Amino acid sequence: MKKLLLTMLLASASLLSFAQNAEVSFKGKISGSLFDEKKQVLPFANVLLLKAKDSTLTKGAVSDLDGKFHFEQIAVGNETQYIVSVSMVGYKKYYSPKLILSEENLEIKLSAIQLSLDTQNLKEVTVTAKKPFIEQAADKLIVNVEGSIVANGNTVLEVLQKSPGVTVDNNDNISVKGKQGVLVLMDGKPTYMSQSDLTNQLKNMNSDQIEKIEIISNPSSRYDAAGKAVINIVTKKNKNFGTNGSVSVGFSSSFPPYLEKGLNSDFSKIETVKPGIMPKYNTSLNLNNRQGKFNTFANLTFSDNQRFNNNVLKREIGGKIFEQFAYRYNQSQNFSYKLGSDFYATKKTTIGFLVNGSTGAWQNKPTSPNINTTYIKHAGSNIPDSSLVTNASNLRTWQNITMNANFKHTFDSTGKELTADIDYSIYQNLSMERGMISRFYKFIDNKEVEYNTPLNITSNTPNKYNIFAVKTDYIHPLPKSKAKLEFGAKSSWVKSDNDIRFYQNGLVDKGRTNYFIYEENINAAYANFSKELSEKFNLQTGLRMEHTHSVGKSVTLDEKRERNYVKLFPSVFLNQTINKNNQLSYSYSRRIERPDYESLNPFIYFLDPYTYQLGNGYLKPQFTNSFEITHSFKQAFVTSIGYSITNDYMIEVIKNAINDPEVLEKIKKYNNIQGIEPEKITFATRENIAKYENININFSVPIPITKWWTAQNNISVYYNKYSGKLLNQDLNVGQWAYNAYTSHSLKLPKDLSAEVSMWYNSPNVYGMMRGNAQYAVNAGLQKSFWNKKGNLKLNINDIFLTSFWGGKTDFAGVKLDIRNRWDSRNARLTFTYKFGNQNVKAARRRSTATEAEQSRVKSGN
Repeated sequence: MKKLLLTMLLASASLLSFAQNAEVSFKGKISGSLFDEKKQVLPFANVLLLKAKDSTLTKGAVSDLDGKFHFEQIAVGNETQYIVSVSMVGYKKYYSPKLILSEENLEIKLSAIQLSLDTQNLKEVTVTAKKPFIEQAADKLIVNVEGSIVANGNTVLEVLQKSPGVTVDNNDNISVKGKQGVLVLMDGKPTYMSQSDLTNQLKNMNSDQIEKIEIISNPSSRYDAAGKAVINIVTKKNKNFGTNGSVSVGFSSSFPPYLEKGLNSDFSKIETVKPGIMPKYNTSLNLNNRQGKFNTFANLTFSDNQRFNNNVLKREIGGKIFEQFAYRYNQSQNFSYKLGSDFYATKKTTIGFLVNGSTGAWQNKPTSPNINTTYIKHAGSNIPDSSLVTNASNLRTWQNITMNANFKHTFDSTGKELTADIDYSIYQNLSMERGMISRFYKFIDNKEVEYNTPLNITSNTPNKYNIFAVKTDYIHPLPKSKAKLEFGAKSSWVKSDNDIRFYQNGLVDKGRTNYFIYEENINAAYANFSKELSEKFNLQTGLRMEHTHSVGKSVTLDEKRERNYVKLFPSVFLNQTINKNNQLSYSYSRRIERPDYESLNPFIYFLDPYTYQLGNGYLKPQFTNSFEITHSFKQAFVTSIGYSITNDYMIEVIKNAINDPEVLEKIKKYNNIQGIEPEKITFATRENIAKYENININFSVPIPITKWWTAQNNISVYYNKYSGKLLNQDLNVGQWAYNAYTSHSLKLPKDLSAEVSMWYNSPNVYGMMRGNAQYAVNAGLQKSFWNKKGNLKLNINDIFLTSFWGGKTDFAGVKLDIRNRWDSRNARLTFTYKFGNQNVKAARRRSTATEAEQSRVKSGN
């Protein structure tokens, strides 16, 4: 860690020296101080020094904690006339009179500048200041992806991994401030996908499509009650009349480490293999046209990625050691699209239509090395008794489409508003095992001798999901009472059709072949009331009711499980203004997380002859109560403390078959493969435990170090505790952990800019699994040209190759050690060109009706 921090400091010092040497011949100075409408100092405002002749940017600065700003080493002479521009969200922009520096007048000290709350736009000069990568708002944390160098060219999942307070584990589960069960929205609308399907989309979605990511740790009653936290991914839009667009192309290549593939001939050491270059390509096209009463937009993206994954597992069962090495190469292609139009029927009424979706494929090619080798030996011995080698060829395809019609009517100038949405989504996923061939070996005199007939597993598992939803929201302001009422209702209908077919050596595998249908209807209504109680207190309170009726049926087993329940979800938010510099907010909410559709399928899924995954038809939804207090100092330094408790928590469980008589009986009956000991099989599933508790403390600290160097620092400290009955034993584990993020933005001469960032996740506990620490350092460089219409970005992820996952468990007779590597270190080069009128007004951002349901569709990728 010391070496990494030293490297970052040396790099920053070098850039500082370069920037200073480039300006030593300039002598001028301009300074001033900023105040708000109450004559209080105004920190963290954007201050720009412009050339009076053409309004081009000369220097940028951020006011310090005392509201002061300084420009130094400025060019002087007869032609050097300047204007100072000041902007801050919620305040009217300020432009100074012309300022003239000369040899006789080298320094100008401006009189106190007072900003007004009026937010009218000035048209004489147009200046766009770059947003910081991280912004802390009152109710959410905002990650400004657009314009970030480090984020450029990454997948959206990789950007989430770099976001403060967000962690992504080895199974791609997303958590916020240590809390799992996150509702992910796209432009305010639900994705309707399961965790695996969602992460597959985020892996194939490029950050060039994204404007920002909003992280809401304690959502209000207006949001679906699903999920302990909300992540809203906002895609790019445009601005006024006319046509504009942008095109982007990118290329990246991985620099992988040596991967572990198995033991050498005398079992004394691990053999490794060096993967070749893993190229990745992406391109995108964004178009927007607004003419008359119509605004039409399109967003098209395509990506082609090659990746690797290396897993090493060591488990101990019944006096035997199973040491497993898996290294796999895969390739994926994904095409996604968004097409829509808004019709402005009147000044108050807008009707919109939207179609978005994706189609793609992920595969292990038969010609690629995708080998899983398991060595089986007695505990205490280094010499295997036998081994199992599995070579797989998988193909997974998906076709997803969502159609949305929406309506918005504004009744008057007070903000009285009615919105409505109708959605229909279709998800079709197909997973094919084209041939998973397992060969069995025994070691005689340390020589590997094949025995048994090779086992050839093939499968065809199509999954189809149909989702229909309608929702409406109404806002009714009460200006005289300084209050506002909000009402809304939503209904959704979901049907999933899963026809899973497995074959062993060409014959139907009755133990895994299953036809499962799941139907669900959720009806919801909510009311929110907000009021300004006084100059110092604002209150918002809400109540959401959700009725759920679900039926899961295994046609193959002739088993049926039905649930019918009504639950209430209250929320309360109180904001307190202590003084100009200090604000406090208090919040409480109750949330639900329902099992994803595939987890409720009670059948066994084959990974290799000793490793299974199992659904659980008895899995219940979990309920969470969350409390949070947030303090904001000078609208910049934010500290929050939160506590949540989840009942019936759905936990990832690793079991030995011998500890589950019901599963063991199924394995013996349907899957008793010659040469495989059923009692030694390990499988993963999800179960409910009594409760899960989370305490979290979070800090957000932006620091303007110099005029050209700014830093954003975030740290989340949290305590996770799991308790209840698990595997017939008492589980009672807890651990303090933390997540830290620091990002440094550097403005360099000649339209160059740079970013350096680092994130760190400390060791943590995930139920019965304890995970090791992870961290990574990333850096990027950006060059703008052609009047800023062209942009070239180079960034390198995980420079020191430290982002990999490891963990272990030793509970209830289950001993397991896991190491997982992927292609985390790569270099990306991206070129973007903007064309047309870059002031075309944005298409409306809409929240459609199918927010929570999509997040539960599972593709298995």
